[in-house]
Amino acid sequence: NVAPWRALERERGIAIRCVRMHPERGTLDEADLHDAILGGIPPKLVAIGAASNALGTINDVSAICAMARKAGALSFVDAVHYAPHNLVDVAAIGCDFLACSAYKFYGPHVGVLWGRRALIEALDVPKLEPAPNETSERLETGTQNHEGIVGAGAAVDFLAAIAGGGGSRRERLARSFAVLHEHGQRQVTRLWNGLGEIEGVTRFGVSPDAPRTPTVAFVIDGVSPEYAAGKLAERALFVSHGDFYALTVIERLGQMPDGVIRAGCACYTSDDEVERLLTAVREESRG
Repeated sequence: NVAPWRALERERGIAIRCVRMHPERGTLDEADLHDAILGGIPPKLVAIGAASNALGTINDVSAICAMARKAGALSFVDAVHYAPHNLVDVAAIGCDFLACSAYKFYGPHVGVLWGRRALIEALDVPKLEPAPNETSERLETGTQNHEGIVGAGAAVDFLAAIAGGGGSRRERLARSFAVLHEHGQRQVTRLWNGLGEIEGVTRFGVSPDAPRTPTVAFVIDGVSPEYAAGKLAERALFVSHGDFYALTVIERLGQMPDGVIRAGCACYTSDDEVERLLTAVREESRG
């Protein structure tokens, strides 16, 4: 939703540039993105989502961060929806800041911010006078969320244990994410293709042969997403509905105010659950 940023423009004289999206695929307009970063007055900061929580589409954040560096701009990557499905490597991405949240990868509702040390130390942040001024404590405004930090660490350890085996935690995470990718790719391919075979169902985003997470958004003709989600819940099939705070995306898809249905494949999703979902959607689409 760009409305709050427009208000910021008026109040502080800050110019916000937004890149166009192709609604038919849910991907960014590459030419418009290039022009926004390199085609005019250089930006100060490039903020980009690594993956869409509504559509599952994945952006080439490494290439975008490289463009930002070429323009002399800082880069901020929102990896909230990306982190549960792809092993984050800030060095490979080349970003200056990256944020995610542990609740997306089976942890507590606590935020995570990574930033280059020199930049974190240079930030003009509001802080309590007695609080430390060293990285990263200077970003805290009081007692830290210790239970959330421990819970986030436990979630990472859980992910690292999925594939088993020895080695460092990073090596175990790499094996686990390889297993999770294979698992999710197989299931999202079945889900995407199966939904495409059901009359009256419209899918959004890119197909599984393009970079995406195993998250699929769709609607059923003549059935509101809220009603459909309720009927699926009666079958012990729990999906989401609405805009998922991705208001601009849902508006561009022409699906306001009801939004869409969102189904995702997680580490615990079984092939049988995918088939049960397809059967239920097929029956709902018939009446």
